Amino acid sequence: MKKPETLTRDQLIFKIKKASEKLYAAVEPLLEFNFINENDSDDDDFSDFLGMLDPETAERIKAAALNIDNESDEPEILLMQNESTMSLDLVSQQGEGFKIILIENDINLSGNLFIEEYVTLIVTGQVKAKNIIVNGSLYTSESLFCNVLFGASGNDHQTYIGGNIHASLIAENGQYTVSEGEIYSKYLISFHNEIEGKSGKFIEYKNIESENETSVLNPEILDENGFFDEDSFLNYINRKDIESLFI
Repeated sequence: MKKPETLTRDQLIFKIKKASEKLYAAVEPLLEFNFINENDSDDDDFSDFLGMLDPETAERIKAAALNIDNESDEPEILLMQNESTMSLDLVSQQGEGFKIILIENDINLSGNLFIEEYVTLIVTGQVKAKNIIVNGSLYTSESLFCNVLFGASGNDHQTYIGGNIHASLIAENGQYTVSEGEIYSKYLISFHNEIEGKSGKFIEYKNIESENETSVLNPEILDENGFFDEDSFLNYINRKDIESLFI
């Protein structure tokens, strides 16, 4: 894989706007929050900024602010050319801060796509992978295709899809997931946030949207108290069929 190119914030904005104004509108709150300079970072100005946003976005940003070290450097912005057709793990190394990674073409993987909590991935194309695990943020301008889409970030980040979502299972354990188009999935599991299809949400079989409904889940993905266990779930989906998650 070629070494990523470093971008400025203005270069990133130009590239995103060129690809999709709708994608830029989704990413803009993230950029505004992460690139506030010292003169704009006092409480009054931050409150004014939040007041300009819709309530849902403002709440997500306020939650994220509690988990971000305000003395840290601005995130590094990287333009990456993905050459992998198997799996892609996007992670930060020890000592690195938050990363924003831009990929200006489609992602088409036979294996998994993993996005670590300190990484935001922006894709100006469609995304295909076996399983997509989002602990940070994912923004795409087009549609997403996978077996499993799973997001869990303590409600600090989001998964934004500019087109449709096509999956066998969509699940979240603290991640806002939104499709500008439609959602098509056999199964849905949602415990702590929302999975939204702005043009419609079509779940073929089971739709679980409360931790009170975990009795229909395979005990192998539950802890000793009967609650959803994230590590067990991630291990399970890499070994067995999605259908066997449900009883």
